[in-house]
Amino acid sequence: FFSLPCSHVSTMFGLRMVPRVASTVAPRLACGPVQGLAQVVRGYSTHDEGVLEYLLKVEKDGEEYYRDLAAKAPNKGFQRIFTMLADEEQKHYAAIEDMAHSGETRLGKSTILGVTKTIFEEVRADPNVDFLSSKDQLAVYTEARDIEARNRDEYVKRAKSVKDPKVRALFELVAAEEQKHYVMLDELIQFIGKAEPGSGRWTESAEFNRLDDDLYDNYKY
Repeated sequence: FFSLPCSHVSTMFGLRMVPRVASTVAPRLACGPVQGLAQVVRGYSTHDEGVLEYLLKVEKDGEEYYRDLAAKAPNKGFQRIFTMLADEEQKHYAAIEDMAHSGETRLGKSTILGVTKTIFEEVRADPNVDFLSSKDQLAVYTEARDIEARNRDEYVKRAKSVKDPKVRALFELVAAEEQKHYVMLDELIQFIGKAEPGSGRWTESAEFNRLDDDLYDNYKY
């Protein structure tokens, strides 16, 4: 749930409009049902069906957003980070779709933060990485981070409102995963901000202590 258009939806969820940054357009709130889902959903209340439809659209838009950021990333390390985020949104979509169709899901906890820490260490050790172009993208990355915070909060809210306990457990798991995405992007912003252009040196120590998946697994918001 990536903010934007449908004024009635934006008002409903209390989200503000997010301006377009550079040439990357932030994902939009779903403005209608996902075609064909209502015919295959079984055993859910009308409310829960609507929530599942809405979140499928959200995750699909999120995947496309991150694939676009990956294509525009200034180095291979950051490209891998945004590709991972896109892949995670794809997994969330599949998990919600499975839940809608069968009432079950195979979504597990990710190790995305540990992988991100390794990527950061590799980028830091590479003296040829161009951080000037990375700093030009900080506004876009900040927008993506703030979107993830809204995603997390929306899943927490939805988890409290749905009636089916399996759907609730899925949303709680995805909320924890969205928090990991938030941490990834916040660490990326700080990482870029501390870098000196040209030589791979840092003005401050970059320890990446928050890039630990165990800190967020099973956390209850």
